[in-house]
Amino acid sequence: MVTIVLDRLADVIQRQIQEEVNLVRGVRKEVDYLSSKLNTIRNVLEDAERRRYKDKTIQSWLNKLEDVSYDIDDVLDEWNYAILKHQIERSTSKHEVCPFTPSSCFCFNNVATRRDIAKKIKGLKERLNGIVNEKDVFNFIVNQPVDNAQESTRVRSTSLVDVSEIHGRENDRDVLVSKLMLEVVGQQPQVGPRVVSIVGVGGIGKTTLAQLVYNDDRLVNVSELKIWVCVSDVFDEVRIAKAILEIVAGRSSDLNELESLLNCLKDSISGKKFILVLDDVWTEDYAKWEPLRNALNCSDPGSKILVTTRSERVARLMHTAETHHLGQLSDDDCWMLMKRAAFYGRSEEECEGLQYIGKKIANKCKGLPLAAKVLGSLLRFKDTKEEWGCILDSQIWELREAEVELFPHLFLSYNELSPSMKQCFSYCAIFPKDSKIDVEMLIRMWMALGFLGSTRSTSELELRGKEYFNNLRMRSFFQDYMEFRGRVTCKMHDIVHDFAQFLRKTKSHNLDGRVEARKNASFQAYDPSLVPR
Repeated sequence: MVTIVLDRLADVIQRQIQEEVNLVRGVRKEVDYLSSKLNTIRNVLEDAERRRYKDKTIQSWLNKLEDVSYDIDDVLDEWNYAILKHQIERSTSKHEVCPFTPSSCFCFNNVATRRDIAKKIKGLKERLNGIVNEKDVFNFIVNQPVDNAQESTRVRSTSLVDVSEIHGRENDRDVLVSKLMLEVVGQQPQVGPRVVSIVGVGGIGKTTLAQLVYNDDRLVNVSELKIWVCVSDVFDEVRIAKAILEIVAGRSSDLNELESLLNCLKDSISGKKFILVLDDVWTEDYAKWEPLRNALNCSDPGSKILVTTRSERVARLMHTAETHHLGQLSDDDCWMLMKRAAFYGRSEEECEGLQYIGKKIANKCKGLPLAAKVLGSLLRFKDTKEEWGCILDSQIWELREAEVELFPHLFLSYNELSPSMKQCFSYCAIFPKDSKIDVEMLIRMWMALGFLGSTRSTSELELRGKEYFNNLRMRSFFQDYMEFRGRVTCKMHDIVHDFAQFLRKTKSHNLDGRVEARKNASFQAYDPSLVPR
């Protein structure tokens, strides 16, 4: 909301200059102050958002910031309306002649409007000043580019897996093994390894499937080398090249320069056939991937690269030949995963008594393996039917365990979004679960709420809205994308919807009411038929 308000402040000031009106005479300094302080806050918002879900005091601070941002936005609405009214009245006065008291009523209203807006802006300045001063208590880190050399704090995956603990991925495994065994014959010779990507939402089991494929006996004689590298959120070209070279050469490398490493890698894999797994790829910067790709191109044409990623954009960037969109598990498979943890150490009699409720709880996972494991771990420490019943009756986003173990996997994708896209995504929690979302209507809602910026060009806003939606869809926040008779619809996975609800829960208590009121007031400007009845 801070970014949106800053854009609107600049837009309204520009309009005031263009229309040659001065509706807030004497408070330009206060307006500049608001912009300056909001810019200061914007520089630490990334760190604040990252910490808000673990620190309730930061959450409270952000709630106050959200409230004052909406109040500033309300004043800007009044300002915009006053400018528009001034234009209309000025245009009307040109055609009217009043020799005694020309425009006296207009002048009176103009002064009253000016004083009212000025008073509100000064009040907002005082509130914002308090919020800015309070910011210093939290020692926020100022936003700065990610250091490529910085080591990721996340746990790195390995190729090791207990196959007995995996359920419901046999068909996916067979499809991918077939693709990795396939020798592509075409008129044009293939340049470099063929890339196959597994794409899906966080927690759907992409890494687990890749582990299952990597360890499949059918691939033993397909290639000379099998290589597993966990890329994670920091695409460190030097580390990745070293990891590949270590397996190919059978020893670790002392080289630290990318140029030397890649030349050494080229020599080591020249003419060799390999299967390389790049797990958990995030970067959308082709310049980071290209040097490594060029080095790998000298391998045997039958080499394959298996990529796991949450983003279809990443899959396309890596020149993926085939994309495998990983779907949800069945409820029975979720139950098999969940009961391994939930029934650990229990007697057969206990298990029989809890099984009926347990299967219903498994349905809440909506095909997400990670959710099944999280709930199974939670149920392991619940002994009675009443305790299991409480879990069944709760929303997932109300469970503390979901905040700690499940949602962090979704936060990784969420934190990659711009502030405006974060707002667009969390707003989608207003739709009922499993409902079809009309994409055009959704974009117009975002427009009406100001989430897409303050430019006055409707076509430009619509284009930006489509860009935001496609970005969210390609990051797996939306699914079941369908086009039928000119109407485009989509859905949200239930766990993703729960996550959006969780995000809104942490916002200010009166936020939903404010957003709904703003939406209803703004819809008419874009399409009166969309005003909720």
